[in-house]
Amino acid sequence: MTKKLEIPYGSLKELYVNQGLSTYKIAKKFNCYATVIQDRLKEYGIALRKPKERIIIPKDKLEQLYCSENLSTQKIAKKLGISSCSVYYKLKEAGIKTRVKKTISLSKGKLKNLYLSKGLSCSEIAEKFNCNSVTIFQKLKNYNIRTRNASLANTIYPKRKFVGNDELKAYMIGFRLGDLNVKAKDKSSTIMVKSNTTKEEQCALIKLIYGRYGHYKVKKSNNGDYCIWINLDKSFYFLVPKQDKIEDWIFNNKTNFFSFLAGYTDAEGNIAISNGAARFRIRTYDKNILSQIYQKLNDFGINAKFGLASKKGVYWGRVYNQDCWGVYVYSKKDILNLLQNLKPLIKHKKRYNDLILAEKNVLERIKKYDDKLRI
Repeated sequence: MTKKLEIPYGSLKELYVNQGLSTYKIAKKFNCYATVIQDRLKEYGIALRKPKERIIIPKDKLEQLYCSENLSTQKIAKKLGISSCSVYYKLKEAGIKTRVKKTISLSKGKLKNLYLSKGLSCSEIAEKFNCNSVTIFQKLKNYNIRTRNASLANTIYPKRKFVGNDELKAYMIGFRLGDLNVKAKDKSSTIMVKSNTTKEEQCALIKLIYGRYGHYKVKKSNNGDYCIWINLDKSFYFLVPKQDKIEDWIFNNKTNFFSFLAGYTDAEGNIAISNGAARFRIRTYDKNILSQIYQKLNDFGINAKFGLASKKGVYWGRVYNQDCWGVYVYSKKDILNLLQNLKPLIKHKKRYNDLILAEKNVLERIKKYDDKLRI
């Protein structure tokens, strides 16, 4: 099967909308067909231009913007929603004499420092020198400064490096394994995160945990589903591996383990009161991860159950593509122990509220049982 070409939203918007490149020219950059670029534009909700529709700008309007207001072709392009190249050709077409092209003074050493040492994007450097990102990109080529891959070189949204501790990292991995699709071309590329959900709380949580590190975009479909995209710095490469296993540095450390379990619970878990009693469960296809959770909870003195929840097939209108497995905790003492370990780490608003109700239920039942013993 042909691997799907991944192009970050920010890069595609910069090239197609801001720089005004055609789908054909963008396709040449990514070594693919123009139809592939058109498909990605549609997926991201970026409106396609109509190539055969002639752009008409009255000469008096061009004179007002370019001559009277002294705006650059880039600023006019931004106002009119077209490319700066289109503005330039319209000026020539209208017989309006263009100004001498502005040159920027930027030495090779300074450009290397901004681009390589400080890690600024072409767009960020261009903003500092009040020019177009294409100008900066061209200077990089002229100076023989090796550019980063296409996604990094053309990014327009700043990304923050991961600087969190192991507990946050473990939580992020737990949530990712439960709910996120994460890809990257290689270890130096932009990390592309995607998720689909029907819950607004899930959107808010993903934005809180991951969105603050990069560009976050969410779109609601006609059927009410939310599609989320986030582009992250390469330092988040630890999110890329998708394996049915809890890593040793998490599994062998109590704090890291419960941080991972909190993330996995926020993504896939269920804390509820059933028939008057609180219960905790997680059901997924990740047999080995659930088996490890079961093992570790019992190691910590929390009596958990593990087993096959349902075999592959269709049950009550729901399709299970693989065998579904589950981990369960029921007894008062055990669920209270588990909830108290998870309580400081759960970040999902609904999940936390459910935890509080479950904890209250358990404490009331324990008190009721103790009162009976005293009688």
